[in-house]
Amino acid sequence: MIFRSVTEAGHLNFCLLPSTHHIFLQSHMAQLVDQAIDKAGPVFIAVAVLLIDMCALAYYFVVFPYSHQWSEASFFGKLCIILIFVFTVYMVYCIHFHYYMAIKTHPGTMAEICSKDLDRPSGSTMPENEVQVHEVLLDMEEYSDCPKTCKKCHLPKPERAHHCSVCNQCIMRFDHHCPWIHNCVGHYNHRYFVLFMTYLVVSAAYFVAFGWRPFVVSLDLITSDWPYYFPRPLMAFSMILAICMGIAIGALCVWHYYLIFTAQTTVEFYNNYYDKKQCKRQGEVFINMYDFGFKENARRFFNVCEQFPWYTILYPIPIPPRGNGRVFEKCEEFYLLPKSRQREQIEMQHEVQDLEDIKDI
Repeated sequence: MIFRSVTEAGHLNFCLLPSTHHIFLQSHMAQLVDQAIDKAGPVFIAVAVLLIDMCALAYYFVVFPYSHQWSEASFFGKLCIILIFVFTVYMVYCIHFHYYMAIKTHPGTMAEICSKDLDRPSGSTMPENEVQVHEVLLDMEEYSDCPKTCKKCHLPKPERAHHCSVCNQCIMRFDHHCPWIHNCVGHYNHRYFVLFMTYLVVSAAYFVAFGWRPFVVSLDLITSDWPYYFPRPLMAFSMILAICMGIAIGALCVWHYYLIFTAQTTVEFYNNYYDKKQCKRQGEVFINMYDFGFKENARRFFNVCEQFPWYTILYPIPIPPRGNGRVFEKCEEFYLLPKSRQREQIEMQHEVQDLEDIKDI
């Protein structure tokens, strides 16, 4: 009997050791990948700027002079050329501005807020005009439910916040970590990230629409002359690059606009997809507590509700997001649910955050 128990114990240990070793290696490899992504961030940014600026130079040195002949244009033709030039400069500036803001704007963490609170002098108060009544009420609602604490950061973990394994901190309204901006896409820089992609996709489509003829000329290396300072191979490469960027980033841009119109992040989409299936099996209707309708969702995301008018989307200026990133307003349909269902949905969200404390998403 003793020999048998020892044998079983030995067999159990033999079975468990490879599994534990495999989990350790998998975790170690994930950490190495995260560190590599973090270290390679500046390289990704340099490559992105280089490729974008190469396409811009190809446009101004080849496509623009090929499509618009200044000497042969009439007065109104010259006026149109000037307007087109101003428009393209505006587009290039918007691309660089929103890309810079997506990189430099911190997505928002509780560590940053806690450090600001510690640095604030005792007895200091905020001006009354900066205090939003609905945010105060939302804070009261959130903290009355005992806010969660991240087991990795050991700081309060607000709703919609998720732990980023690359940055090793909880990001407010976390969407994903993007190596091309060497930053997380979160509450404070998501708007800049989406607008950067929007301007880039529109500019790529414009470049392809007006640059296909000089692109064909650049491929004819035998018969055609090339009266431009910009090299032929770079012109051909710029056109192929613009097509690839337009398709790839265009698909990503469409995906993010879908998330905006449905009031979700990338992480929340997969969680909500699972919750929808569970509700369907139980014969219940799933309610996204943050969904106010596609039009209101867009207004809230771009913060063109109250302080900023709609046309500020076209301005390359810094505009903060709506809210403080710690708590979010819920839709009316959510409050019409029974209290048990409301509590169940909030607990399901907390369970997902608990999962991330064990294994990073």
